[in-house]
Amino acid sequence: MVSIHTSVATPIDGEASVARELERELAREASVELTPRQVATVTDLSGRLPLGTRVYVPSIPGSTWQETVGACERLHGDGMVAVPHLDARSIANHAELASRLNGLVATRVSELMLIAGDRKRPAGIFRDTLDVLDSGALVEHGLTRVGIAGYPEGHPVVDPAALARSLSRKLEYADATGTEMWLVSQFSFDPRKVVPWLDAIRRTSELLPVRVGMAGPARLKTVLAFATRCGVRASARALARRPSALRLLNDWTPDSMLQALARHRVESPDSPLSGIHLFTFGGLPQTSRWLRATAGIGTADVVDFLNVKAHGER
Repeated sequence: MVSIHTSVATPIDGEASVARELERELAREASVELTPRQVATVTDLSGRLPLGTRVYVPSIPGSTWQETVGACERLHGDGMVAVPHLDARSIANHAELASRLNGLVATRVSELMLIAGDRKRPAGIFRDTLDVLDSGALVEHGLTRVGIAGYPEGHPVVDPAALARSLSRKLEYADATGTEMWLVSQFSFDPRKVVPWLDAIRRTSELLPVRVGMAGPARLKTVLAFATRCGVRASARALARRPSALRLLNDWTPDSMLQALARHRVESPDSPLSGIHLFTFGGLPQTSRWLRATAGIGTADVVDFLNVKAHGER
């Protein structure tokens, strides 16, 4: 027998309910990051991720551009949307840039993540992402869906004023070329860093959507190692200050970050937050299980979001 409660929910109860639904929505529409090697070794991508999931493919030391293109081809064949990283500082010249873009277009890639890259010295003429944009090559190849990087905790070597100028130039480029542009942030563990940064992005541009980067489920030791390596020092220090027993025994999960972002969206409906982006430091199986549990998707279900996500917000 179903009992009927006649009491009226308080506004706080209503907000909590909306926030929980937003958590599920953000999990259902999350993008993930997989290296070319991860893509090559996963036997059942459609069993791990909803069809139409955007999978970002980073360039990592030891991998080749051909492996990146091959990963994109595999992802498309399995019903995903490949978003390869294009590392500006690793490209020698205009001919190499054109060759890379031709390879992507031949593999039906329609969007990419443009980053400067970690090289201290550029391999050639492209010092940063602005040099690639100014070359006109992306527009020439019909690549007018471009993700760019954001840094809620600051860039390890670029000062905030330079980051602001760079973002302004990129927005001008997007407006002049009709490019759809969005931000994907470096991962963070501290919503107190991310929420003010989202507010600052909104003040800069009301039209720039943001996918907030988060570390997927993993051992805390693994997460801390990646945080230190990637320059996310403030968040790493906050995690490291947790009691030693918790650090040793507990795994990291992004639940607290997701909950904070959902509350932020409820409190700030005009936030640029458009989604979350999972870095799979603990491996795809762990990330997949967390996403499915959070989204309320059964492990046996193959979920088809392709028509929704292929043409929706990034």
